[in-house]
Amino acid sequence: MFAASLAALVLLQPLPAVAAESSLFQQDTLVIRKGKIDIERGILAPGADTVIIRIDSAALFETPVVDAPDLSELSFGELLTRGDELRRDYEFSKALETYQAAREKAASETDRTSSGRKIVMAQHGMTLSEACRIPNVVAKQRFSLKDFFLFYPLEGGSWRAAPNSLDPAPDSLVGATFFPREATSVFFSKADEDGFRNIYYTEASGKEWTFPRQTEENLLSQGNEIYPMLSPDGWTLYFASDGLYGMGGYDLYYSVRADDGSWGEPVNMGFPFSSPGDDFLLIDTPDGKYTLFASNRECAADSVYLYVLEQDPAPIRRAVTDPAELRDLCSLSPTADPTRMDTASAISDEIPDNDNTRLYQEKSAEVSRLRDSVYHRERALDALRKELSGITLPEERQALADRISQQEAALAPFREDLAKASAEVQDIEMNFLRTGVDSKVRRTADREVVGARSGYVFAKKSAGGKLSLRLADAPVDSTDVFRIAPIGRFAKDNALPDGIVYQIRLFSSPTHASVEDLQGLTPVYERLTSSLQFTYAAGIFRTYSSALSHLAAVRRLGFPEATVIAFIGGRPVDTSTAREAEAYAARRETSQP
Repeated sequence: MFAASLAALVLLQPLPAVAAESSLFQQDTLVIRKGKIDIERGILAPGADTVIIRIDSAALFETPVVDAPDLSELSFGELLTRGDELRRDYEFSKALETYQAAREKAASETDRTSSGRKIVMAQHGMTLSEACRIPNVVAKQRFSLKDFFLFYPLEGGSWRAAPNSLDPAPDSLVGATFFPREATSVFFSKADEDGFRNIYYTEASGKEWTFPRQTEENLLSQGNEIYPMLSPDGWTLYFASDGLYGMGGYDLYYSVRADDGSWGEPVNMGFPFSSPGDDFLLIDTPDGKYTLFASNRECAADSVYLYVLEQDPAPIRRAVTDPAELRDLCSLSPTADPTRMDTASAISDEIPDNDNTRLYQEKSAEVSRLRDSVYHRERALDALRKELSGITLPEERQALADRISQQEAALAPFREDLAKASAEVQDIEMNFLRTGVDSKVRRTADREVVGARSGYVFAKKSAGGKLSLRLADAPVDSTDVFRIAPIGRFAKDNALPDGIVYQIRLFSSPTHASVEDLQGLTPVYERLTSSLQFTYAAGIFRTYSSALSHLAAVRRLGFPEATVIAFIGGRPVDTSTAREAEAYAARRETSQP
């Protein structure tokens, strides 16, 4: 019935006479995809079979009535898959219902755990949709995942390719470490012994750098934390995590530094910064104008979009619970108001402002646009040629062959324009060399400039050289006692040694725990509290850093609420008190001759 209605709405007409006089013209095109119908602006070439499709958009986009599947008839795996589809489509309430149905069919503890995590994701999506920010979007541009970070308005040479001395094992999302030339302290992400990424920091100390330490217990999850970026004022740390509270994938978080240097509880930035996709690498520009971040929410796994938003000291927040409205908000379509855009902010530190460099910038942007256009048209032609190889009926083959010929003819002018613009850019570059122009301009001569047409310029910065640091040796304390074995063990004596001691608190129980409850942790200390609850804590650590380095692994064993606790002389104290005492003892030791 829907197909019949669509046919009634479509009116085919020949090209207008004015279009036939030019080689190409812009036209709205109806694009039908699986489960989606769009109208897109594209290029059409004149021809006998070229038509304009005029439609009644209001009638076309009426949502057809589709019966929801009977959840009771779906298997556990099918329910999780459907729930994931609904969650990624911002249908959080329906996803929650589907995940709950999956939990009812869980046949093992593993199934119950996985469905429970999905339920929490859907609940977080519903909660975060109650307070969405409504930003002013300046620009949106797609880049390759392998080098998207080079298009941020940061100092050139700041990104160092991994593997390097701080990040020896890059992964599919993290391929470089942010390490500015004049940095004296650096926050970065690297994988631990189990392959999960955590946030570490190191500081310059004379001719070497301190051994990397994890930042804070607050910033540690059972999953991964990537792309930590410090705000220009040094008081806020932005990062992405797939293990803290969120709605799936990597969400964006921030943590504020306290006066004592500790980091506060991380806060999910919510919609539209976070989404069911992967969102990461958020920065605020030093001039206070823009916030930039990356996301794969609308593209394939090998690319990301960079979004540029206006910074807002008093952001508007409101509930956006309708899934369609939430999808629209999170698409972050740029504003059409050119007065809200400032192209100089992205490039002023790299390219001097004069007639030659402005011309070079404009021509480079033109080359980039034409290159993209040629690339996409060539990809479309390749798809048609592949389709042609599978067609056997002569009439269908001829019709598709004619279509390919027409598109090849339409592509030719773009190739010619690209060759002409590239030659003009090369002439400007040669003029730079002949006239001895400023070295900064020469260094930018082969860089890509993107987005000039949209009003915001993304200038590709150079990557930094190989990162090789002299790191201090890892601190070793032979008095630390902790391991994860096939079978856990209780401590023979629950008494703690003298001095400062840290442990990892596991759980409380009204009854004695069994060896199976320990998940291989050794040694585990049992204590009876005044409320007649048994509490259990693992390990003996002499430094907070050592205890923290094992906390994530303990949480992943099945103790998600595990925390670091401290004792001095066998008596419990706040971890902050123990850390102050630890730092004081270290200063005294280093000051003694």
